[in-house]
Amino acid sequence: MLFGIEFFSAKFGYAYGTGGTVLFTNDGGDSWETRHFGADTILLASFADPTHGLLRTAPSLFYLDGSDSLHQIAQPADTLQRFPFTPFLVALSPDKMTALLSEGPYAEAGFLATIDGGKTWSFYDPQSTGIKDLLRVDGKYWATGHEVIGKDKPGGGNGVPMATYSEDGMHWTHTTTEIHPCHWEYCVICNSQGCLASGTLLVNFFHQPTTYSAIPKGALTAKWAVVGENICTLNQNVACASIGKASDIEASPGVPLPHEQTMPRLGTKLPTGGLRCVSCSLEPVFIDDKVQGRITVHVVLQVGTDGTVEMANVEKSPSDALTQRIHDEMMTWLFEPPTKEGQSIRIKTESDIAVNVILPK
Repeated sequence: MLFGIEFFSAKFGYAYGTGGTVLFTNDGGDSWETRHFGADTILLASFADPTHGLLRTAPSLFYLDGSDSLHQIAQPADTLQRFPFTPFLVALSPDKMTALLSEGPYAEAGFLATIDGGKTWSFYDPQSTGIKDLLRVDGKYWATGHEVIGKDKPGGGNGVPMATYSEDGMHWTHTTTEIHPCHWEYCVICNSQGCLASGTLLVNFFHQPTTYSAIPKGALTAKWAVVGENICTLNQNVACASIGKASDIEASPGVPLPHEQTMPRLGTKLPTGGLRCVSCSLEPVFIDDKVQGRITVHVVLQVGTDGTVEMANVEKSPSDALTQRIHDEMMTWLFEPPTKEGQSIRIKTESDIAVNVILPK
């Protein structure tokens, strides 16, 4: 089963998934070559060509340096222990590769970069920033999020949107394009076509001038792409809708950003037996108008033969809105396809889950 696909150029692309499988194409997708890198599921990957790139499995982070063998990134060890999450990997070229390392969701993060194909690695931790996304656009790294300015002033400073670019992952330049509309929720969940400022506003500041597009209210997920005048999103299936020109880019967003799944921390041991989760995170904190505190709900899932969630029931929740939010996020969960005697099967499972809930300000 494949979990991710990306094109580095019009001709070269790749897809990755279970069993250490990576598919490569050098002709724009007309034909694909299958390679295997070990047996573990590849959770995340980025390639500059078929022999240079970064790969993430549950236990480890690896790079390819032109050979057929994976090399584990184990140094600097203290940095990898402090920053055990790897939300983004970007291979800019055979020599330049960068991983965004973080302490966890909403926590400090920095860039682990090489400019010599993996021979040496350096870590850069930008101060007073919250990095929410890392990607490649037109041969450069781009990072988005927020930063704190005026820390030495009374009140401790202010958080403002941030968008920076770099050619080596260590030296970053702030963009001069307009990013102020990102101030509500920051501009995140990006691809080369722009970033989401909310569930209804797409902002593209990668080129002058910044452009803004209105996204219709609907079932937007973190997996999206713009095709012509349409935006398409992937959930249980592909849904597309027309985008238009944003009439009020400063308006308070009426629709929040879609939920993003969180990768397991480095060093995670693979479970034995039963279901093996690939991506099964919930929001660290839910916001609800009626309840607050640490609340335990009972969930029942049915996982299909392809590893996707076919059915999710949330029981013992004190709020209908909270029930719906948890349900919607669980429907995006992904498991390695369950099997029995070598055949794919459906599995129903249930458990209690504790979630943190706060009241809105």
